[in-house]
Amino acid sequence: MALFLALLLVFPLVGLLTCSWISVLAPLVGWPCFYVGLHRGWWGDGTGDGWQVLLIALTVVGAATTVAGVAVGRSLIAVRGRGESES
Repeated sequence: MALFLALLLVFPLVGLLTCSWISVLAPLVGWPCFYVGLHRGWWGDGTGDGWQVLLIALTVVGAATTVAGVAVGRSLIAVRGRGESES
């Protein structure tokens, strides 16, 4: 459960802190790797019925929140840059 929550929070945070569009790839790789590991029994208690739907949903949500993080980070940099140039 801790790894699940960490991934849920880390991907958007990485997007926010890096402000790089390449960070959107992290959830596109991270969530499938997480579920492959669960399904194969490498960690956690395995997967239940319907895990594929959750995999797709979390991958899409992870990518969307990471895109939002990148956008917010870039807008904060733009606002900060504009404020410094005016003084």
